[in-house]
Amino acid sequence: MRIRQRILLASFLSLPLLPARQIAVEGTVLDPSGRPVNGARVECAGRAAVTGLDGRFSLPGVQRCEATVSAPGFAPGRVSLLAAAPARIELALAVLAERIVVSATRRESSVEEAGVAANVVTGADFERRQFPMVSEALRELAGVHVARYGRPGSLTQVFARGAQRTGALVLIDGVPVNDPGGEVNLATLSSAFFERMEVVRGPESALFGAEAAAGVIQLFTRRGDPERRLPRGSLSYERGSFQTDRWVASLAGGSGARLDYALGAEQFHSVGEFPNDYFRNTSGSANVGLRFSPATQARVIFRGADAIVGTPNQVGYGIINYDARQMNRDALLAVRLDDARGRNYAQRLAFGYHRLRETFLDNGVGGPYTLAALVRDVATPAPRVHMVGLVDPNLPPSLIPAGTRFVKRNFAFWPSDPYVTLVSRRNLDYQGTLTGAGGATVFGYEYERQQGDITGREAGRDNHGLFAYRQHNVAGRVFLSGGVRLERNSVFGAKLAPRGAASFRVTGERGPLAQTFLRLSAGRGITEPSLLQNFARDPWYVGNPGLRPEKTASFEAGLVQEWFARRLRTEISAFDNYFRDLIVFVFLPFPEPSTWRNVEASRARGLEFSAETRLGSSLSLAGSYTRMRTRITRSSSPNSLFTGVGQELARRPGSSGAVSLSWMPRRFWFQTGAVLMGERQDQDLFGVTRNPGYQNVYAALTLRLHRRLSPFVRVDNVLNSRYHEVLGYSNLSRSVTGGLRVEW
Repeated sequence: MRIRQRILLASFLSLPLLPARQIAVEGTVLDPSGRPVNGARVECAGRAAVTGLDGRFSLPGVQRCEATVSAPGFAPGRVSLLAAAPARIELALAVLAERIVVSATRRESSVEEAGVAANVVTGADFERRQFPMVSEALRELAGVHVARYGRPGSLTQVFARGAQRTGALVLIDGVPVNDPGGEVNLATLSSAFFERMEVVRGPESALFGAEAAAGVIQLFTRRGDPERRLPRGSLSYERGSFQTDRWVASLAGGSGARLDYALGAEQFHSVGEFPNDYFRNTSGSANVGLRFSPATQARVIFRGADAIVGTPNQVGYGIINYDARQMNRDALLAVRLDDARGRNYAQRLAFGYHRLRETFLDNGVGGPYTLAALVRDVATPAPRVHMVGLVDPNLPPSLIPAGTRFVKRNFAFWPSDPYVTLVSRRNLDYQGTLTGAGGATVFGYEYERQQGDITGREAGRDNHGLFAYRQHNVAGRVFLSGGVRLERNSVFGAKLAPRGAASFRVTGERGPLAQTFLRLSAGRGITEPSLLQNFARDPWYVGNPGLRPEKTASFEAGLVQEWFARRLRTEISAFDNYFRDLIVFVFLPFPEPSTWRNVEASRARGLEFSAETRLGSSLSLAGSYTRMRTRITRSSSPNSLFTGVGQELARRPGSSGAVSLSWMPRRFWFQTGAVLMGERQDQDLFGVTRNPGYQNVYAALTLRLHRRLSPFVRVDNVLNSRYHEVLGYSNLSRSVTGGLRVEW
């Protein structure tokens, strides 16, 4: 008995010596879509914590407090925290959200501090506009021009600030999807399952290497919520004009704090308005993340797409190929490991793979055609040819109006052998980010293997890239950034790509002015030759392994002004781009085979203006305008009316713009907008070199009948305009689609 009493007494006396469970307030900070917010600052009871990659925070030694939560791009929030109840804090977006991008500096940074011209398009923006394809959203951005060869599914090219169509690097979760050499077709890139798109205008080769000569377009796949054990899903179906239908299904969730996933599948189908004008695009996406610890996580992303499209040719001129078609199969894989070593160093190891197979079939069914047109020649400001209209090929000479010229052409299709292209890119890269007082340094190494089936034989080359980039903050008013990349290619050798920028916070809050930023930047971009241009071996043409990469020298100044407590933001940018060593195909005298050479040069300079404002809690207005002057300064055919010296660059308009209005009360979303395109240089079979301007107006409405049920409708080409984005390739007439989305 006494022994038992002594044991109990000793146990009681030793209780204060046992470590007690530490009191702490904990929680997770989320954005309106339920995604964790990294880098949010939580302050309460004189203490502060910053959320990690999973949005979690912990404040030890605090039982209860009133906390302030803040994060870039979000409105500050206040919340009561209690140690016994982990908090789930959802932040609302700021009145005009601060624009945070990764693509400008390879780390999260505000657009103003990075010293770049950039836009951010969120998943909510895609959803409100009901854009099935990514290219439709690009049309509304300043300095970016999209040219599509007719209807949905046709070849779709993008031009950034007057550069070649190969000058913009397109990335999906860090993996390049351009063909080696920069060619990219956005026709099948669906907007489904992307949570954001960043568009940076200006050379980014200092960070991303060859092909980012004039800009970067990066898309980020939607993630799941690790806290949501019960999956969140959605299913939508729509149908409309031209027997168009589209279904989209998605499922996202997690398993505790360690696993998150987001899965999706989609199919778009349309018969089209013209014969052989069909388009079917099927795609799928999977994004799976695994958190090993608060500092270390892995992520695997897969995207696949399969498409077939009819190519009826120049239907705007009545030329129809009833048989030609193209089939595409696309696969992308991204594997990434993120690791934080303390508060000041983060590292990333990533592997990427992209493979594209394209098959073109044409049995030459259709025609022959005899066509005629009246054209008008203009001598100033440069020799040009304008289309007056199509006419009867048998038009009597007496009926030809004065000042016009009659042009007659015969056109026929011929059967061709199947044409198959197969290209792939594999890359492995390491990136380190060291942060400290006043700024951060990003550095890394990237290896890429490029391969393709070129004129019936396997060809490949290797790229090695070393880069370093520094951002420095001086007293919160001056933001300096700059870096350089050494790109070594197994074919063209070593090239340097530098970039530097300075951004100044000129004013803070002062009367109607919220804050003012002035930026200056300069950079050099490079675009490598394509595999075909390097390695082709054909009886009629051969590749040129001695080609140099195309070069871009760019200078920019910009002014960003926020007004009226950040309810209005305006931005104006001036740029001057010089393009040299441009690669063109050169016909050589027989029997020497033709090839490619670095012989051309051009220049593009212009002004970009954009504005966005919130008019109350539910109404917003945005607009953009680009004025650009382009000129060919050196040409392989200096007297050509299309590509001669002094002529404008093809498909880059002198004036272009867009405007959009969003109204988002609680029960519905209404979005309307217009894309405005000015006259531009182009070419067709009649020798016409000018393409008239056009406007395309759209409207979209989504009703919130129930939190799980949303019918929607969209009208494209509201004014039923007829125009050619590329001469001869007509657009679709007015179309209406409607559908229903179910969420759970």
